[in-house]
Amino acid sequence: MGIRSQIPGTPEDHSAQDAINGLLQMPAVAIPLLLNGLDAVDHGVFIISKDERILHYNAAYARHRRIRPDEMIGRPLEDIDRRNDVRHLLRTGALRQGETVVVERRTHKECLIPVADRHNGLLGVVVVVMPAIETAQVASRVAGRRINGKIDNETVWCARFTMADVIGNSDALAQVKKLALKAAQGNSSVLLLGESGTGKEMFAHAIHVASARRDCPFVPVDCSAIPRELLEAELFGYAPGAFTGASKEGKPGRFELARGGTILLDEIGELPVELQSKLLRVLQDRRIVRVGGTIPIPVDFRLIAATNRDLESLVVQGQFRRDLMYRLDIIRMEIPALRERPEDIPLLVEYFWEVKRRETGNTAKLSAEALWILEQYSWPGNVRELANLVERLLVTSSKPIIESHDLPLAFCQNRMSPLSFAPFQLELVSAEAERRTLERAICQTKGNRNKAAQLVGLSRATFYRKLKRYKLTGPNSI
Repeated sequence: MGIRSQIPGTPEDHSAQDAINGLLQMPAVAIPLLLNGLDAVDHGVFIISKDERILHYNAAYARHRRIRPDEMIGRPLEDIDRRNDVRHLLRTGALRQGETVVVERRTHKECLIPVADRHNGLLGVVVVVMPAIETAQVASRVAGRRINGKIDNETVWCARFTMADVIGNSDALAQVKKLALKAAQGNSSVLLLGESGTGKEMFAHAIHVASARRDCPFVPVDCSAIPRELLEAELFGYAPGAFTGASKEGKPGRFELARGGTILLDEIGELPVELQSKLLRVLQDRRIVRVGGTIPIPVDFRLIAATNRDLESLVVQGQFRRDLMYRLDIIRMEIPALRERPEDIPLLVEYFWEVKRRETGNTAKLSAEALWILEQYSWPGNVRELANLVERLLVTSSKPIIESHDLPLAFCQNRMSPLSFAPFQLELVSAEAERRTLERAICQTKGNRNKAAQLVGLSRATFYRKLKRYKLTGPNSI
């Protein structure tokens, strides 16, 4: 394999070579060896400069994104990836040297690694793409439904989550769950709104599983992760010989693959304007025409769209069609941010702690003080950030009890006055969190215990039982 960021004889490649040399802080003679070596690894590697230019990507990344080896070198980042994750890091320098961000996708995991100079100034970002491991459920279904050595479409495109996988008992989340179950009973379009990491895709899976279409495919599409020039063919398919390199048999698009089932258009706010009119036509006519084709093909699907952007603002800016927004926005579900449902944090910690404990084999416990600090944190990355933190703690800690001072600095800065906590086993940590929730409810209602019981969603009898259990019934108990 040649070095994609250096084609001898062109001034652009000398500048790319210099940029990579500066980014990786290596002797110039070592760069060709490194870049050739990257082509031998199975994981995709993507290198971006601070000014949001593509410096290099290896063979595995080219295969993953279905692009030619040299076509994107030197181009702006937005030409291949319109998501905000990497651009936010480059523009804000939010990551410090030695820190990473792991972004979970449906089919793969991305690790964003910042590269800094000796003064801790951000030089660029290296993205490592790792394929996701199939869940046991999907793997067993695939093994059991092979037909003549091939896997049928419904097996590959199947939902992986149900409403039971949405963890939390808060009123805010309960209302969204209730609306999701109502939405599942019909075929109207659903628009999922919420910050990154709140679980929009999980709700889409759960709606499909609860619907009458549950036995048909669930086909997700990340509109921001597919290069602009490939997105139309990916959504609507292409006819035989539609373009150079096209299959002689043609290829069905995602709408065809979703026959009888559900299609999720994730990051719908990133859909190019030129494709929005074609999507609108498909929603109206329920027919698609493949790229390079002339024959309309009927399609039967239920559409769920998701975004973390403000579509109304995009409409005002001319970046999103108003008529398409109306078509999508029939059932609107706003997924609450984790900071809006802090009472769910202990349940989420307990859930992810058990999952990651099994994966890592680490039997460490979390102290009550550490859990209390996690409850005070604002969680800008929402549930995804919480899951990553739990994994980080269990992977890096060798202590039997993880204390508050073992948390990353950003969490410890939320700490108020020092409190005296004793270490608990995980089930007792949950009990401590429940006790504090009851305390806060009584304080918020100024001692009115009937209102406090309503606030936490308990009957009066259950509420008083718990007060007695945690010895909160005395006059000085709060």
